Amino acid sequence: MKTKHRLEYSLLRSTIFVINLLPVPVILALCSTLGYLAWVVFPFRLSVAYSNLSTVFPEKSHGDKLRLLRRVYLQFTRTFGLVFILHRRKLSDLVRNTRITGRDKIDRALSGGKGVILTTLHASWFEAYFAWFNMSGLPTSLIYQKQSNPLSDAFFVRQRCRHGTSLEHLSSYDGMKAYQEALQRNRLLIISLDQSYTSRGISVPFFGRPLACARGTAMLHLRTGAPVFTSVYYMKDGELHIDFDEVQLPRYEAMDDQAVADISTRCLRLYEPFIRAYPEQWFSLFHRLWSKKGYQAVRRSLRQIFL
Repeated sequence: MKTKHRLEYSLLRSTIFVINLLPVPVILALCSTLGYLAWVVFPFRLSVAYSNLSTVFPEKSHGDKLRLLRRVYLQFTRTFGLVFILHRRKLSDLVRNTRITGRDKIDRALSGGKGVILTTLHASWFEAYFAWFNMSGLPTSLIYQKQSNPLSDAFFVRQRCRHGTSLEHLSSYDGMKAYQEALQRNRLLIISLDQSYTSRGISVPFFGRPLACARGTAMLHLRTGAPVFTSVYYMKDGELHIDFDEVQLPRYEAMDDQAVADISTRCLRLYEPFIRAYPEQWFSLFHRLWSKKGYQAVRRSLRQIFL
């Protein structure tokens, strides 16, 4: 084990220990302060977030986009602080009382015995989303990107298991065979779509611009016949919501790029209205989705920073 990993892990555990000594209002106030300081002093990936926001909202003015981005920074830092205290009763109850839409569709799809390919996107309440699956008892497999630090990676997996054992973790390196086996065991298979896979993806339109979307969802459907669903999770009026819906797909005669592109396009476009409705909860706003380089510096006046 590298010394660097041990030091990083010690810092992580120390931070979590301190956070758990504090009441929730104090944690929220502290995280909001950190978010405000980040916005003022060091706005992480501001040029990327601004460019992505311009793609989602081409009609918004420069000032409107900056005001929205300020809310984004505050939202993300507040949510980050709550990730480490989801086990507390108030937050556990929040997850347990999640308002679910489309659960009947999920149950009906699972009754077919082929599993369900459950697509999603990266939103700020992702740990609460995972916790709900553990609490629900639904047999679920999550394809996730392992952290470079194995100690931290194992810690977050253990944290999720505090809410139940229905959610199993499959590495993004495990490959299609492991994912197909999960579907054969009639499980939900969670796959995030809002990522850019420049060298291996299939080019599909996303908010009117080509995105190199991962092929996995489409290939798994073509190989197994498992139904494909969308899922979004978000906070609204103080309650956590998770919405499921089935993606309507035709019968494909061939397993080729045309079929893969059509399936991916049908999935991705269903997420566009949600992102426009809840942009401050869309974590991939900070990801280099449509381009890996060429981002321009964002001009901000003092008034735009502080007001």
